[in-house]
Amino acid sequence: MSLGLRSEMKKNTLLILILLLLFASIVESHHIRGIPHYSYRDNYPETPVYEFIQNTSHYEVTFTYYKIPGNTAFDLAVYVRDTINDLPYTDPVEFLVFGKHEDPNNSHPFTAYRNQTNIYKVGWVYEDDGDYFVRVTFADSVKKHNILFDLKVGNRSNVWLYLLVSVASIIVFAAVVGVIRKKQKRRRK
Repeated sequence: MSLGLRSEMKKNTLLILILLLLFASIVESHHIRGIPHYSYRDNYPETPVYEFIQNTSHYEVTFTYYKIPGNTAFDLAVYVRDTINDLPYTDPVEFLVFGKHEDPNNSHPFTAYRNQTNIYKVGWVYEDDGDYFVRVTFADSVKKHNILFDLKVGNRSNVWLYLLVSVASIIVFAAVVGVIRKKQKRRRK
């Protein structure tokens, strides 16, 4: 290879690398906490982000929640997409959070507005660990849509459930052993 051809190849390679670096720095992406806003499933951060998807009429509603470490607070987020025209919903969305044994009519709703990434976000602080529901409400020209999502809060231990299952298993095992021994005694007689 001639010296001129090598020099030309080096220049072209350098130019391609510079263009790739420029392209990489120009590209923008929408993220929530460093994760693409359209999906959390494959890229969990250190603190889990939970994602649930439900459909109502021709809308797909993606609800996510993220516990703020060291606090009794959550970030709640919703992305609503019209599945017919594949566009995001643009009007306000209402969040209502209430406990499993609470009356939703006694809870205060939060109205959220769409941010630049088409996500509706609210912060929510809880007092007691437990099971909660989040009702997401939005309306189109035809009707009002209400979707209910589960929200598990706090360090809830399942020790009592494990204890109950263990005791029940021991009782069943003892009963089976007792029945087998009685049958063995009858056969011996």
